[in-house]
Amino acid sequence: MPSKPLFDKVALVGVGLIGGSIGLALQRQKLAGSVIGIDPNPGNLRIARKRKAITSGTGDLQRGIQNVSLAVVSAPVKEIPGLIEAVAATTEGRCLITDTGSVKEKIVTQVRRGVRYIGSHPMAGSEQHGPQAAQADLLVDRVVILTPSGSAAEEDLGQLKQFWGRLGAHTVEMSPKQHDRIVASVSHLPHLAAATLVAATPAKNVEHVASGWLDTTRIAASDVELWVDILCNNRDHVLKSAQRFGKVWALLCEALQQNDRKALKKILRDANAQRELAEKARK
Repeated sequence: MPSKPLFDKVALVGVGLIGGSIGLALQRQKLAGSVIGIDPNPGNLRIARKRKAITSGTGDLQRGIQNVSLAVVSAPVKEIPGLIEAVAATTEGRCLITDTGSVKEKIVTQVRRGVRYIGSHPMAGSEQHGPQAAQADLLVDRVVILTPSGSAAEEDLGQLKQFWGRLGAHTVEMSPKQHDRIVASVSHLPHLAAATLVAATPAKNVEHVASGWLDTTRIAASDVELWVDILCNNRDHVLKSAQRFGKVWALLCEALQQNDRKALKKILRDANAQRELAEKARK
C-alpha cells in the first residue's frame, strides 16, 4: 500500500549528502506532497533535482520556505542557528523546524526561546559529500538523536519521531549536553584518530596499504571544512575523549615496551568485547 504523506510540503535547507538522502527517501516513500530544496549552490540543486531528491529548488530561503510544514536544516554547524532563525522569522510558527547538525548545545543556546524547533542528529553519514552521494536508505536501521527543549510541544516531538521512523530510523531523546558528550567519543574522536593514523603513515608506505588501513581511515577522507567546524564547536567534549584515548594509548605503549603480553592481551581482549557489544546494540 502507498504511504500516506506526513507533511504537505517539506523544505530541505541544504541538499548535500544528508539533505539529499532525506529527500530521496521522502520521494521514494511519498511521505511529502512536495520536497523543496533550498541551497546557495546551484550545482547541488541541479543534481538533487536530477536524482529526484527534490521536486523543485531555489537559492532564496524566503521564497522556498513559503507554506512549508517541516523544514530540515542540513548545513555546517556554525550556519545552523542563523538558518533556523531565518526560517522561524519567515514562517512565523507555522513550520516545525529541525536540523541534522552533529553538535547540539551551541545550536540550542543560540536559538531564541519560543522558536518551533527540535534538534535532530542522524547517526549516519559517509566520507563522501554532496547530493551525488545521497542514498535513499541511508537512515534505515540507524539512530536519530532528538534533543527537545523543555518548551517543545509534545505534538511536534511526536511528529518528528514519526517522520524519522517512516524513513527507517530509530529515535532516542537526550539533552543537548549529553548528546555532545556522547558523540564526542563515538563520532568526533574516531575522526581525529583516523586522521592521526593517516598523518602518521610515512608517504613512502602509502602505496602498500591494505584493507585494514583503508577501513580504519575511511572517515579521514571526509570534508575538511565541515569537520573543523564540528570539532571546534564541540572542543571541550572532544578534548576529554582524546585524553581518555591518550591514557589507553599510553598503557598499550607501556605494555609493548615492557614486552608484557598479559597486559597487552587484556587491553586487546577488553576492546574486542566492547566492539562485540557495539555490534549487538546496532542489531
